[in-house]
Amino acid sequence: MSARVLEAARHLGAALPHGRTLPGAEWRSRHRVLLWLLWAHVAAMPVISLLFDQGPGQAALDCATVGIWAVLAQLRLGGRRVQSLIVTIGLLTASALLVHVSDGLPEAYFHFFVMVAALSLYEDWVPFGAAVAYVLLQQGITAAFVDYDRGMSPWLWALVHSAFVGALAIVLLVSWRASERNREAFRSLVDWLAEGVLMVDDRGRLVTANPSAARILGMDPARILNVNGTDPGWELLDVAEQDRPLRVTAATGRARIEVPVALRRPDGSTRWLSVSTRAVEPEREGPYAVVVSFTDVTERRDAAEALARSNAELQQFAYVASHDLSEPLRMVSSYLGLLRRRYHGQLDADADEFIQYAVDGAGRMRALIEALLAYSRAGRAQPPRRVELSEVVADVLRSLAAAMVDAGADVEIDDLPAVRGDRAQLEQLLQNLIANALKFRDGDRARVRVRDEGRMNGMVQIAVADSGIGIPVEQREQVFEMFGRLHDREAYEGTGIGLAICRRIVQRHGGRIWIDGADGGGAVFRFTLPVA
Repeated sequence: MSARVLEAARHLGAALPHGRTLPGAEWRSRHRVLLWLLWAHVAAMPVISLLFDQGPGQAALDCATVGIWAVLAQLRLGGRRVQSLIVTIGLLTASALLVHVSDGLPEAYFHFFVMVAALSLYEDWVPFGAAVAYVLLQQGITAAFVDYDRGMSPWLWALVHSAFVGALAIVLLVSWRASERNREAFRSLVDWLAEGVLMVDDRGRLVTANPSAARILGMDPARILNVNGTDPGWELLDVAEQDRPLRVTAATGRARIEVPVALRRPDGSTRWLSVSTRAVEPEREGPYAVVVSFTDVTERRDAAEALARSNAELQQFAYVASHDLSEPLRMVSSYLGLLRRRYHGQLDADADEFIQYAVDGAGRMRALIEALLAYSRAGRAQPPRRVELSEVVADVLRSLAAAMVDAGADVEIDDLPAVRGDRAQLEQLLQNLIANALKFRDGDRARVRVRDEGRMNGMVQIAVADSGIGIPVEQREQVFEMFGRLHDREAYEGTGIGLAICRRIVQRHGGRIWIDGADGGGAVFRFTLPVA
């Protein structure tokens, strides 16, 4: 029997809210409010007693009775629960004295309910249990001696009164428990996150932090709230105090997303963090409470820098190799051309054919080297500036005038927007795409249209559509690779690098390029560029 009772008590205790999910700073803030309320009653009790003609001596006694509990609460004895119980008894004592000095005035009883509602700030069942017990005993004992209502048993009245308080407590306890469970689930989720999470109140004090925050920072998360440079154990490198993401969001309410910050930790290591901040209530006036999340991106950053160095070295190698090959190849081509002019027809037919093969091979080799140089230069863009695409297309059409005449081209150009980028590279991009549209035409007449397809997320989408031979779906990615030719050189001349250069240019500008089919045949090359 006793075991079942203990088990039932354990289940009941697990079901009741204990206020444990309240962060320490939040609990202290709420406790401070109730402590102020208790001291307000200390000041008000003598005034109320005098208003009800209790006399100076009784007024002083009433003030001292409540004041004792206020002083005990101010001493912060014990933990959360002990401190909350002291405040609870103090406030309920004030309620009991109000009922007493008013000779049981009905309005005075409502003070009990107001105080019980105020105790809801603790979100703990113990103060409520204490409130029910206090009301039952106090009202029963007081009524037994004072006998406010002679028609009712004093303990019956006390039971009814405490039952009302208990009913209010039950309603609040059920509501709190649901809220506490949600907080527990959320807290569990945050604790399991690999990224660090801090919550800082509008006064710049740490409310809560998950375990990952201390692991990533390598120290108590509360220390990171200090002014940069005042704590010798850590330092944010190359960032002014007013520019810290936390400070910016706390002052303005503006969110900061994935800001790179270098942190020198107490162990002497430097880690790169990606920091995001968001105001808790951005719609109100500042300063703001802020949620800070951050991840350690040191390894990712090191890998990216290593890759960038490797790519730069490869680009330099390709550029130097191509450039250095150009001069001896130019000499070979010159002497082969001299052989063909001087000895053509003087040797046998085989010799003329062999010389022609050599000249053609040298020409293809020169075109290939020039394409490799162009591909290498595509990774060396100038600082971005405003570029009018309509002017760029006009220049491209002038340079392709002869090819357009040969293709009988029908070219339609829409009004094109201004973008940010390297004008020379954008001209090469459009020239390659339009030249391909002319070269890979279906029939004797080429049709090309360049159009603006709108903006999204700061990028503009441009399309170059043709009515040519088209590109099969399964090969649309292959054509962007180096030397990704789909046709024999005899059918269509070229090096197979042009579209690789196009992709490199678009990616260098932060966009992407892809191919779709066109209605009635042909291909549509779409790419995005940053809006000016």
